[in-house]
Amino acid sequence: MAEAPKGYYTILMDHQPYHLEEAEQAGIDFQLSGHTHHGQVWPVSWIEDLIYEKAFGPLRKGKTDYYVSSGIGIWGGKFRIGTRSEYLVVDLK
Repeated sequence: MAEAPKGYYTILMDHQPYHLEEAEQAGIDFQLSGHTHHGQVWPVSWIEDLIYEKAFGPLRKGKTDYYVSSGIGIWGGKFRIGTRSEYLVVDLK
């Protein structure tokens, strides 16, 4: 990953939250990811928590803030069990 430009607030949108340390090392200020669906069906959410450093919610590493959204959509069957859909509005100040 290339280094973030100096003097600008940088936002990275990355489909899956793999290798979060790369954004931190590149100087990214905020990374938004999704794809995990946070399991969509409990207890798969527990497996997602093992696969990803952060499968759902906020995280801060060094000077980089992250948010992993569970998403509003669903994959496969049209249901969720024990997890929640999420429509995310990010207010950056």
